[in-house]
Amino acid sequence: MRYVIIIAAIAFFLAWDLIYNQARYIDDGVRLIGQMVRFVTG
Repeated sequence: MRYVIIIAAIAFFLAWDLIYNQARYIDDGVRLIGQMVRFVTG
């Protein structure tokens, strides 16, 4: 049940970001992950 709530919360956040923010937070998150990968791999 815990996992269902977590998955639903993530899905709700993604839908909210797409509808109201034109996926701004998703883009920022992907950019941050890319920077971290480049930093770790050198």
